[in-house]
Amino acid sequence: MNFAPATVHAVEALLLASPRPINEAELQAHLTGEHLDAILRELDTFWRGRGLAILRKDGSVAIGPSAEVLATFADLDKQKGRRLTEAAVQTLCYIAINQPVTQKNIESARGVVLFKGLIDSLMDAGFVRTSIRKTDSGRALTYVTTELFLEHFGLSALSDLPTQDELFELVGPLQASD
Repeated sequence: MNFAPATVHAVEALLLASPRPINEAELQAHLTGEHLDAILRELDTFWRGRGLAILRKDGSVAIGPSAEVLATFADLDKQKGRRLTEAAVQTLCYIAINQPVTQKNIESARGVVLFKGLIDSLMDAGFVRTSIRKTDSGRALTYVTTELFLEHFGLSALSDLPTQDELFELVGPLQASD
């Protein structure tokens, strides 16, 4: 489909200038007789060759780095040697499924005392942040995952994570170890 260049350029300018994703319904409301989906496909084709892509999530649209560019950045990060330990991954999984959680919750669930810098390393990586303090138990800090966690693992929302029941179905019955 061919659209009036002014219409395509207007949508492109709005997406480039906006500091956050734009609601697709609001954007469509400004287009008289034009199909937003087709315009976005045309823009995506144009920008893909330049390392950017049209990103759609939860009814909103933005222009951002393409998956290929993000993969390149991830490869560069890997070359820097930053990797999460097995304990950090287990802790991150527990936080994601049970958030908000305290350090004591994590230690009880994992059955070990956490290494002093483990949660700090998750926070430094940008996957975890502090949240509200508990009103009981000495006003302990709670931890939750971040938007970066969702983006890094390709999730659009926490509801994309399996529930505890679904996890047990995947793992099967737990066996007592001797």
